[in-house]
Amino acid sequence: MILGTVLYRSDFCMAAILRDVFLFKDTARLRHLFLAVVLTLFLFLLLRAVGLSPADPYRGYGIVSLMGVGGGLIFGFGMVLAGGCVMSSLYKMASGNLSYVLVFFGMILGSMLYAELFPWLQEVERSLSLAMPASLFELWPRAMRWVAWTFIALAALLFVQWQRKGYWHLRVEVAGYLQPWLAALCLACISLALYLFSSVPLGISSGYAELAGFLGRMITPEHVASLEYFSRSEAMHLAEGRRYGEVVLMAGVVFGAFVNAVALREFHVSPPPPLSQCGAAFAGGLLIALGARMAQGCNFKHLLGGLPLLSVQSLLFALGLILGVWLGARILPRLLLR
Repeated sequence: MILGTVLYRSDFCMAAILRDVFLFKDTARLRHLFLAVVLTLFLFLLLRAVGLSPADPYRGYGIVSLMGVGGGLIFGFGMVLAGGCVMSSLYKMASGNLSYVLVFFGMILGSMLYAELFPWLQEVERSLSLAMPASLFELWPRAMRWVAWTFIALAALLFVQWQRKGYWHLRVEVAGYLQPWLAALCLACISLALYLFSSVPLGISSGYAELAGFLGRMITPEHVASLEYFSRSEAMHLAEGRRYGEVVLMAGVVFGAFVNAVALREFHVSPPPPLSQCGAAFAGGLLIALGARMAQGCNFKHLLGGLPLLSVQSLLFALGLILGVWLGARILPRLLLR
């Protein structure tokens, strides 16, 4: 619920932040995303320094495969089409925007599509796997710690310069608006708390897969039971004691955003979008989920969790994500002007 409040009141949408860089040459809010990543890196390094890092600090980032680039590309392209990501679609849907209801169901269908393609995609992932540690911290422990702390120091100097130029504060005349720099601080703290108590940073895309499996069992239980992906993921989640954990997180985001939308008198059900926008929203959601499963996680897991851990898989995802957003920003105007 806290996460839903932070995201809704700040409108911290990674899809819009990255899309606007390529579509409108607007980097104003990219600074806030960069701040969130650097703050999370700083907090994770502090955790390691005081000896509170989880026993398995890179759980969820173990497999390194070039398919992460492809997954990131598909995810980024889908984000631009949908106008949101796995998180922002939830808080926008909670405020009554019907387009994001289509994105939501597109992500569930995309998760089901991945489950159908899982045996083949797993072989592709293995064929493109790289024989290297999960994190650059494992590859060059001492050197990367120095690099990380030096990077934080340089970023801090840059942040001070941005503060002097007044870049942090956005002039928004909206009641209850949460400044993005404060949202970045909140997101870093939330990611730290989840990492400390569950050994896994903030992420939510697996929740859509769990919902897809749950709904699939209601419609075609025999077929879903025959799918290897759902049987393996269910066994893994039960072993880790976190079955439906991300679904609960999703529900909290939706409920928190809904409560804030009502409290601020901003909740209203939007008119049905044009047919072309409906198609783009649904297709975008499908691609987001498919890309997230291919890359072993979403933008929140990789950018606010994996990058601060110097995860190689997250670096590959980030590369693909940037390419996908760039491609989507070039194609989207042509689709809208048709």
